[in-house]
Amino acid sequence: TAATDEVVDHEPSHGGPGYVATVCVRDHWDEMTSDERDWCVDRVCLEVERTADHWNQMARVQRYDAAADRPCACVTSLLLGKALSEAQRVRVRQTLVAALTHAIDEVRWYAAWGVGKNLWAIDRELTLRCVNAIAMQARLVQLAADEERSRLLREKEFAEFHAGGWVDRVEAAVAGNVRQHFVEDNGIPENALQMFDPAGWFGAEANGGILAILGPEPNEPAAIEAFGRLGHTIVAWWNADDDRRRDRDHEHRLARSDETESAQMDLLQNFVLRTTSADAATIVSPIVESVDRHPDKVHWFLRGIIRVEDRQPNTAQFWSLWKLFAEKVRRAPWLTSIHEENANGEELISAIFLGNSWKEGVRHWRSLEGHAELVHAVFEDLPATSTVLDDYVRFLHHVGEQSLPEAFIRIMKRFQQGNPRQLLQKGNTVFLLELLLRRYVYAKPLELKRHRDLRDAVLGLLDVLVEYGSSAAFRMRDDFVTPLQIP
Repeated sequence: TAATDEVVDHEPSHGGPGYVATVCVRDHWDEMTSDERDWCVDRVCLEVERTADHWNQMARVQRYDAAADRPCACVTSLLLGKALSEAQRVRVRQTLVAALTHAIDEVRWYAAWGVGKNLWAIDRELTLRCVNAIAMQARLVQLAADEERSRLLREKEFAEFHAGGWVDRVEAAVAGNVRQHFVEDNGIPENALQMFDPAGWFGAEANGGILAILGPEPNEPAAIEAFGRLGHTIVAWWNADDDRRRDRDHEHRLARSDETESAQMDLLQNFVLRTTSADAATIVSPIVESVDRHPDKVHWFLRGIIRVEDRQPNTAQFWSLWKLFAEKVRRAPWLTSIHEENANGEELISAIFLGNSWKEGVRHWRSLEGHAELVHAVFEDLPATSTVLDDYVRFLHHVGEQSLPEAFIRIMKRFQQGNPRQLLQKGNTVFLLELLLRRYVYAKPLELKRHRDLRDAVLGLLDVLVEYGSSAAFRMRDDFVTPLQIP
């Protein structure tokens, strides 16, 4: 066990043996001899144990992928599915809880990811025990920290309080307690997950590891319950931020780092596209209901599930969730001022129209097939404003190309419903409309002229753009009305 003031060795080559052991356990276990397996087990455990009690703030917060304790923590849970001696099995279980309660934040994350990936198929009961151990630790740390904080302030130990070292001491003591109880038959309460608070600082940090373990099992009741709590927790964080901004004296107990919120949001986005449709709708309902108050935050969630859908499609589920947000946006009170500069809700409108950072040259999204009408319906239902028009045109330009040229008819109807000059106020709307029209006026004029409503819509759009001062539209209109010469 390292002393608390010991400096962690960051020599790049130092982690070599641990990385070798990790790869061998993960990929080559069946190829190894008994002695080689023993060496790997010993090395994996040794790397985690070596830094488990580095309760030094500098060491605890560092990000260092080259350190072998990270990958070894991840693969520890995998060892429990291997043929081990009884002594090895006992040591690996002890190493596993040491990794989950490790002094170094990054090691705990690696351990949690490993448990979520490896241990469900090996031992479900042990996996849930790991979850409850993390929750138990968070609860005990919060209670002990509150008590120590009160003592220091009561005894006016202000220098010690602000130095912060007492927090490390509290966490070290609790970690030792949890490690001891983990190996006892009834040492970890089975309801610890329900007893801890995931919204406070210590609970929020711990909840990230809990969700990383539960996330790979989208039908596990404990996972559904935990992610359901997360939806409420995230909105509570947003509300607390608002309250704190309005009232500087407001007691801000629901603290968390930006990294913590971002990591848990990412886990939530992945989970709701993997669990059942009914559970997903329940889990996201607090976020959907916060559209009125927090559109500036909700858009990040919606953009996130678009990215998840793009990587690992679950298309029917995605659109069922998208419709929940779209319906709420249709009734949002801030829509009446959405045309104003830097209006509240602008970013969420963009997200509703799938306004993500698409790769250069992308013109179609497979997940739109059979569902594009949903996007068109939102465009027709929302107010005729420059913001809505600009986001819809961007949608057509980036991933909605297969909705052209019929979408020109919808755009022209919006011009007829509103003031064209006001609708074209956004900087790139005219430019993008010119690009969209150019694809058809020059390349497919017969397709446009074959149907009267489409021809009239294109001419109307060109007239609007010409009146706005577009020289490109003037040339396109001149070309479009010139009769085709038949040889």
